[in-house]
Amino acid sequence: MYNHRSNLPRSYAIAAGILLCVGALLLHYSTVRPLLSASDGINARESEDEFPRKIWQTWEQYPQDMDNELQRLSKTWTDMNREYRYELLTSESAATYVRDHFKEQPQIIHAFEKIYHPILRADLIRYLTLLAEGGIYTDIDTDCSKPIREWIPQDLLNVSNVVLGIEIDSRGEEPRPDLKVPAGLCQWTLMSKPQNHVIQHVVDTVVTLLNGLDEDHEDAVVLDYDIVMRTTGPQVFTAAVLEALTLQTGQNLTHRDLSNIDKPKLIGVLILPVSAFASGQDHSGSKPWGNEEQLVSHHWKGHQGWNAHVWN
Repeated sequence: MYNHRSNLPRSYAIAAGILLCVGALLLHYSTVRPLLSASDGINARESEDEFPRKIWQTWEQYPQDMDNELQRLSKTWTDMNREYRYELLTSESAATYVRDHFKEQPQIIHAFEKIYHPILRADLIRYLTLLAEGGIYTDIDTDCSKPIREWIPQDLLNVSNVVLGIEIDSRGEEPRPDLKVPAGLCQWTLMSKPQNHVIQHVVDTVVTLLNGLDEDHEDAVVLDYDIVMRTTGPQVFTAAVLEALTLQTGQNLTHRDLSNIDKPKLIGVLILPVSAFASGQDHSGSKPWGNEEQLVSHHWKGHQGWNAHVWN
């Protein structure tokens, strides 16, 4: 016959032993865990939450058909970031990309297919690739000055889903007439995780503006540089980002909130100082090329042939 009373002390002893073992394991890991190497932190970041290791560029030709200088610039991105996938979209393959990835959003396909100007399309496709798949977009006339893995300070890793850089900053003074705005964001290099609401707001804004163009006079409209600035370019991009961040934070964020940023700053997205992506400019507190903050070098080759600065 089973005797509950005679087995009770033994049951307690077994339970106590298990608790002691669990306690010992917890004590072991609580003391050992802080001593793990830095590589353990890197492995922990190998998750769905990290920025996709993908580099996007666009140009009219594939890399093997570009001139030697553009090939050299493009190669810096693959040479310095071997762990990243790389994809260059031409005008034809970009159209295929939009149709494949936005089948359920006809307004996006319509906006892309109604415009033929390469600058308008190049602006829109950079936002669309980051929205769909995330990663790094950078213009074909940039070179990588530091590996992407070194861009974000260790204490700011995983605190934001978007990383942007300053291009224009009047630093509290009246804006220069040719720059027009107190401060603005660079859009020749962008970093984002996929399906981010800030990039979504940029896409929604740009698509609405493009679909609102007068189709009866479209050939004339798309050749107007001012239209580029008002529909897809950095002015619209900056305004849309500020609108999205205002909705996100509940604060009325303006261009002034982008001014005098001298170190990486989190305001809903991670904002890098002007010299990170825009070194070598003659304005905005930009440092000369070769400074310690420089992550990207922009050579402005893609804007040759235009009669005005990108902010005009």
